[in-house]
Amino acid sequence: MNDQASALRKLVSDEKSEQTKMRVLAVTSGKGGAGKTNFTVNFALALAQSGKRVIILDGDLGLANVDISFGLTARYTIEHLLTGEKTIEQILLTGPQGIMIIPGGAGVQDLANLERDKIANVLTNLGRLEKMADILLIDTGAGIGHTVTNFLRGADDIVLLTTPEPTALIDAYGVLKTLKKENIKVPIHVVANRVHSESEAQATYKKLETAVHKFLNEPLDLWGWVYDDPLMSRAVMQQVPLGIGSPDSSAYRCIQWIAGTITGVNDHPPRHVEGIKGFLSKLLRPF
Repeated sequence: MNDQASALRKLVSDEKSEQTKMRVLAVTSGKGGAGKTNFTVNFALALAQSGKRVIILDGDLGLANVDISFGLTARYTIEHLLTGEKTIEQILLTGPQGIMIIPGGAGVQDLANLERDKIANVLTNLGRLEKMADILLIDTGAGIGHTVTNFLRGADDIVLLTTPEPTALIDAYGVLKTLKKENIKVPIHVVANRVHSESEAQATYKKLETAVHKFLNEPLDLWGWVYDDPLMSRAVMQQVPLGIGSPDSSAYRCIQWIAGTITGVNDHPPRHVEGIKGFLSKLLRPF
């Protein structure tokens, strides 16, 4: 396995590119129910509307549904890429605003455990993502299992979604505790979802931040919040993202503001990122 990992990392390091590096953000929440996929889909729309080229990797093994959120149906998934049946261009779905989707499913868990004869082909395919997009959003699966932690390890940034409910805060804390245990050093940014006011968002973040400071001593920051909005539920039922069906809604306005943190609009200058090569290197490191 170590020989395989060395070969993988060598192939990654041999890929030379003068392209601007793609920023990799992993969106996670713990056990689920915090609205992670809906946030990811609308976050992608807000980023695309600001001029960014965006790809979403659907990292959920059992409930891959990013394509469904856009009203699309995936014919091929990442599994077809890993088996060599299809290229990255053939499995990509194109959604609104030019957003591209890598459909997930059961094949996602094999991404960091490739068979030797498939390594070069997969890395070559994934390496081409750098030329296709500025941002890769990973919609991680529920829980904090092996596949999820690998995606979090490989990202440039982690977006940790929580809600004011105690169970959601416990789940979010569980994610942070696991990151600490696994020694995963990636900037973590909290988004308080389904809040009714700014004060509720700040209070939600403060509860989490206090526990993290006391028991984990890890840095944390608040990227923003998303208001509880009945239009979001309607968007889910209609399979039309909020940013398309109700772009003036309070929830989507919040997501647009958070997107401004990425694009530099909100006085947060762009920082160094490692791109797809760095993502793959870190993803493979434990193996």
